[in-house]
Amino acid sequence: MTTLRIYDLKQEVLALDLRDLLRLLAPKSLEANWIVSTVKSSTPGHEWFEATGEGGERLEGLAQNNAQLSGSDLAALAENTRQVIWGEFVGLPHTQSDKTWVIIRAVDSTFYEVDTDDEMVLSKISSTYKDVRAGEVPVASWLWAPR
Repeated sequence: MTTLRIYDLKQEVLALDLRDLLRLLAPKSLEANWIVSTVKSSTPGHEWFEATGEGGERLEGLAQNNAQLSGSDLAALAENTRQVIWGEFVGLPHTQSDKTWVIIRAVDSTFYEVDTDDEMVLSKISSTYKDVRAGEVPVASWLWAPR
């Protein structure tokens, strides 16, 4: 999979959130099934999911159980979320629930990471955002604790 990291800022804060990426990747993002989970730490037993707003609280509860939900349900929760600080969202095609289409990872309010082999997704991200960097290896765990 190719990994892209989006660092775009607006007034010194990250200029995008989960809802923006889901909109950008529609209609496929709405048709997909999604697994909501935490970002794992390299320290055993440490993992994080943090989001603000009413939708963020619901997402946080789902992440604790690696819950699966529809793209339209995830989009609705994302619209009611102010910010996803830490979190991982694995998109599965609705016709192939054993194959990953895209992974969206919020990393400490610093950047969003997107892992995919879908050229359409890579193209849309590269043409929409200004500060997009190729990630050599996807963030799979963190060595430090979140702020």
